[in-house]
Amino acid sequence: MAGLFGNRRNARSGGSAGSLLADTTHGSAVTDGWRFSLKGSPRFYDDVLRIIESDSGAAVYFGEALTYERGAAVALWRIRARDFSWLPTLYAWWADQERIEPVRFTFLLYIPPELKYAAMNLRDHSAAEVESYIKQMAPKT
Repeated sequence: MAGLFGNRRNARSGGSAGSLLADTTHGSAVTDGWRFSLKGSPRFYDDVLRIIESDSGAAVYFGEALTYERGAAVALWRIRARDFSWLPTLYAWWADQERIEPVRFTFLLYIPPELKYAAMNLRDHSAAEVESYIKQMAPKT
């Protein structure tokens, strides 16, 4: 039977709901590392997600493109990382965006279990300082 948009209901291998779920979900390859969160501009959610996940040693295990915190719209990336080679790339991309866009924006670092108040504003620190701070303060799984 032809389904919506012309897709066949049983076109997938096995045709069961289990095989459909296997086709659409996958777990993170990064199962250990330091856990922390970044919050920033919702406008750049997808770009930042791609930068973080371009490193095989880092993964966003939970992300929200738009959430509200104290009345402000923010994006949230909860990250597990055992490698930080993506961090200098993020800083370089950030500098480029601020040259292109007329608006300055920042990223805030949160270390669990304290997720209400930022531990650090990335604008005030270099990528190496941020990496060192995360390695000292963030929980490691």
